[in-house]
Amino acid sequence: MKTYRWLWLFVLLTGQGLATYAQTEKAFPLSSIDAEQSQRWVVKFAALSLIDPSNTIQFGIERMVGQHQAIQAELGYGWQGMNLWDVSQRSRYTDTKIWRGRAEWRYYWHGGPIGSYVALEGLFKQTTANEHGTVGVGCESGPCQYYQMYSAPITKQIWAGHVKFGRQFSLSRNNRLLADFYGGVGVRWGTLDRFTVPEGLPFYGSYGINVINLFSIPDRPTASFSYGIKLGYSF
Repeated sequence: MKTYRWLWLFVLLTGQGLATYAQTEKAFPLSSIDAEQSQRWVVKFAALSLIDPSNTIQFGIERMVGQHQAIQAELGYGWQGMNLWDVSQRSRYTDTKIWRGRAEWRYYWHGGPIGSYVALEGLFKQTTANEHGTVGVGCESGPCQYYQMYSAPITKQIWAGHVKFGRQFSLSRNNRLLADFYGGVGVRWGTLDRFTVPEGLPFYGSYGINVINLFSIPDRPTASFSYGIKLGYSF
C-alpha cells in the first residue's frame, strides 16, 4: 500500500508541475519583437558590389550589441577578369586586384536587426595593377629626344567616412531572410603610388576624377556617396 501511495503522490505532483509550466508559457508568449531581438547575428551579401566600377565579391557580418546598437564588418575582393568596365583599358592595366573593407556602427531607432537606422561607416579600398605606358625622354628643352615603353606596378588607396541612413526589413515570415537598403554622404581621400616609373614625361596621368579609370584619384579630399543593397540571413 505504501508503494501505491508514493506512486499516486508522484503522479499528483508531476501533474501539478506540468500544469503550472503550461500556464506560465501561455501567460508569457514570445512576441514577434522578442523573436526579432533574439536574432543577434546577420550574415550579408553585398549585391551591388558586383556591378560597381571597382567591383568585388563582398560579404559582411552584423552583430547586435544591445537592443538598439550593432556593429558590422565587410570584406570584398575582385580581380580584372570579373570587371566589365575596364575592357578599353586592359592594354594599359593588367593583373588588377581590388580589396575593399568597411567597418560600421549603427543605431536602430526601434530596436534591431529589423527597422530603420542611422550609421557611421569607415571604408578602405586598395587597387593594385601593372601599368603599361610610354614616357618621353629628354623633353626638358623642347621636343622629346625619344620615347620608350615601360611597365611598372601601381597602387591606389582610398579612405572614406560616411553618415548613412537605411532600413533593414524581413523578406520571410520567420524574419530570417533580410534585405538592407541604405544611402549616405561623406568625404574621401586617397593616395596613388607609382614605384618604378622611369624618368621622363609620362603620357598617361591618372590624377583627376574619372569613374571608369580605376586609378583616377582627386588631388584633394572630395565628397563621397555610399549606397547599396544587401541580402542577409539572421540567426
